[in-house]
Amino acid sequence: MSGKHIRGYCDRPNPHPGERLDFFVSSPVSGACQTRVLRLLHGDRNPAGPGYKVEEVAGLASGEIEVGPQFTQLGAHVRVADPGAALAGATGLSLHLHLWPTLPHKRQGVIARWCERTRRGWALIIEDGVLVFLCGDGTRVARLAATRPLWPETWVSVAVTLGADGHASLSQVVTLNSVNSRFGRMVDIDGDCAVSGDLLVPATQAMPLVMAGLGERVDTATRVTALFNGKLDGPSFWNRALDADEITRLHAGAAVPGALAAWDFAAGISREGIASDEARDISGNGFHGLCVNQPDRAMTGWNWDGTEEHFVHCPAQYGALWFHEDSLDDCRWQRSLTLDLPADLPSGAYALELRQGEACDRVPFFVVPRADGPRARIALVLPTFSYLAYANTQVMQNAATGQAVMGILTTLDDIDLELNETPHYGMSTYDYHVDGRGVQYSSWRRPILNMRPDYRHEFGAVWQFPADLHLVDWLHAKGFAFDVLTDHDVHQEGAALLCHYAVVISPSHAEYSSAQMLDAYEQYLADGGRGVYLGANGFYWVASRHPTKPWLIEVRKGESGDQAWRARPGELFHGVTGERGGLWRHRARAPQKIWATGYTAHGLDVSAGYHQLPDARDPRVAWMFEGIGQDEVIGDFGLVNGGASGLEMDRIDYSLGTPPNTLLLASSHGHTASAMLVPEEQYFAYPGITGRDNPLVRADIAYATTRRGGAVFSASSMAWCGSLSHNGYANNVSRLTENVLRRFAADGPVDEVV
Repeated sequence: MSGKHIRGYCDRPNPHPGERLDFFVSSPVSGACQTRVLRLLHGDRNPAGPGYKVEEVAGLASGEIEVGPQFTQLGAHVRVADPGAALAGATGLSLHLHLWPTLPHKRQGVIARWCERTRRGWALIIEDGVLVFLCGDGTRVARLAATRPLWPETWVSVAVTLGADGHASLSQVVTLNSVNSRFGRMVDIDGDCAVSGDLLVPATQAMPLVMAGLGERVDTATRVTALFNGKLDGPSFWNRALDADEITRLHAGAAVPGALAAWDFAAGISREGIASDEARDISGNGFHGLCVNQPDRAMTGWNWDGTEEHFVHCPAQYGALWFHEDSLDDCRWQRSLTLDLPADLPSGAYALELRQGEACDRVPFFVVPRADGPRARIALVLPTFSYLAYANTQVMQNAATGQAVMGILTTLDDIDLELNETPHYGMSTYDYHVDGRGVQYSSWRRPILNMRPDYRHEFGAVWQFPADLHLVDWLHAKGFAFDVLTDHDVHQEGAALLCHYAVVISPSHAEYSSAQMLDAYEQYLADGGRGVYLGANGFYWVASRHPTKPWLIEVRKGESGDQAWRARPGELFHGVTGERGGLWRHRARAPQKIWATGYTAHGLDVSAGYHQLPDARDPRVAWMFEGIGQDEVIGDFGLVNGGASGLEMDRIDYSLGTPPNTLLLASSHGHTASAMLVPEEQYFAYPGITGRDNPLVRADIAYATTRRGGAVFSASSMAWCGSLSHNGYANNVSRLTENVLRRFAADGPVDEVV
């Protein structure tokens, strides 16, 4: 951990008044830490705006706690409890598994009942590119090494035997086919080998069996080091040395009876996916393992033949787990503080401030109204799924095309540098694991530094939660009473939650959505609800919430879209739900069907204004433009790159489901050559896809009503909320938004059905 930082997180994003919320804090300096709770109003420190604005919640957690360093176990692995030492190999053992390494040059544990500190037990490891079997008695370590190297992303069948006399054998057979490995069958991979030799009988120590790493006893706990990168499939253990014929059968894919433990990583797959952390032992002897730090599940195995791409239809070919040394699903720190939220605490955005000398952290959380409590007429849904998708993103630090996408130079602040040097905070779904696999899980239970209220993104503007505080501030400044909800609430409770409100607001960038969330919004609006969409690139990627670990989401990028990585063949379906990943558009649920507009272009350098179009003169929407001149350019100003239309933009598309009665009120133009059409809008590579020459590079202000008195207003730009505070909140973006929101929140029909 970096020397000057105190950092914390809480156990969930969305507590209710009257509930308890646990906080977990780590500091490199042991000692006292001052705490208080702040209500967050505005985080953007841009001098052209309202500035940083918070309010202390008097008496709530105002005090002092003791803090110190906390350990984070990084890296995916499996632990198998073995209190009776049945897997210790004292009377002999045999191992078999299928192995697909991604970084074979690193020293890594594959499967072991071993202590790195005492050098006792046995271990199958990778060292200097080859497999090595170790036996240790605490004084000596005997080794048996393969004579052929491992190839990256290439399946091998591996078998080890150890007799009661210490005689051992190690063999490997390459098992690639046309689709399961990096190379095809034309490549002559000289990887088969078999060696044997006299080792020693391993000493027994109170350790679990570990897959994808090596255990190390620290006090009474086991830490895992030398973490493995790659896939494992079908490990099995016998408490005797198998003979040569039995080993040959295993390499040929046949079964050998009598295994003491046989772990089937596909066991438990159903039509709803496989959301358990159990690594099931199918031998009947109960040696079930526990997956730690969420290895990638539902991965193509050694026998995948490419004929089935959905794991629920062919579990036998999806028996692999993909492990990464930098995976993280929960920091698992010791609790530092329990916050008892007052029963009358208003709904809103809050943070626990931690201050220790010059070091300071502000850990956000969102108080949502109680089911049995009073509610406002307006709900602001903060997109916590999208906050998680971007959590601790380092794409601009590490992605070769990052600056080219932005069109401007990257600017890094202290948080960006801290993230780059501190892997123990975990990564975003825009980052890559150390072995090149895109990160597909993101967790709330870790410090999320780019969710701090005043964080500025690497292109110089606020993004995600800090950007949504533009809207929070404006709502307070205009005197609107509103409740804060989160994606997690909408996912869990659906339209039954939204129906309490006259109007629901989606802020700057609700990019990641679950099926449950889409169902909720669509049902709410179809039943006469009113929606105000003040962002862009919303409801774009399929996201799944883990059914048993609600602080964790899964994302798998598909064949197209504005993406940082792409799922490998056969691995597009989400492990925790069994549903197809990628774009909602490719599952026939384009955002135009709900919000009238959908993602069309990104332009992160310069923002523009909107020019009013003939539909703005329709007498049925005259109320919307009260106080705005017919010739006014809407939003040619703002805190986000100088305009209300920018960063990412949406447009009407009737072919993708924009309601046919939608009015196109205004469109932006004047975007630069760095503003580009998104990939899914392009079927061929061709010139003319930039804001200088393509009419689809724009943002549309759209309005539609429903037959039950509902309505949708879409501003269609991520920069919109950054213009609300311009000129002391007196501007046409503010006026238009206020006119819409007050009309939508009032009783009675919005207007005649358009």
